[in-house]
Amino acid sequence: MVRLWLIVVVAAVAFTVYAVIDCATMPRQRIRSLRKGWWILLVLVLPVLGAVLWFLLGRAPAASGPGPRYRGPEDDPDFLGGPRAPEPHRTDKDQDDETLRDLEEQFHERDDDGPADR
Repeated sequence: MVRLWLIVVVAAVAFTVYAVIDCATMPRQRIRSLRKGWWILLVLVLPVLGAVLWFLLGRAPAASGPGPRYRGPEDDPDFLGGPRAPEPHRTDKDQDDETLRDLEEQFHERDDDGPADR
């Protein structure tokens, strides 16, 4: 029975602390009925009842209108380098031909470097 009361007290304290932090960090535009300071005082004086009142009566719902929101780097086209033109589909043969051309150019450049020391 003592464990049950201990769990209830810990849950009540955690709920009250969460309500105080939520109230303290809430923007002024989303607080209804009382001022922020009065809500914090109410939650601290009446721990569980004040927290329940805060969540039911004190918080205004968030505006669902378009507003600034966080955009992660994957949502930012500037971070990704902007839109790119799609590359044409390359087959294995095209890649092999390109690799062969590059190797031939490298061999020709070596031959053109000048007289070899023999």
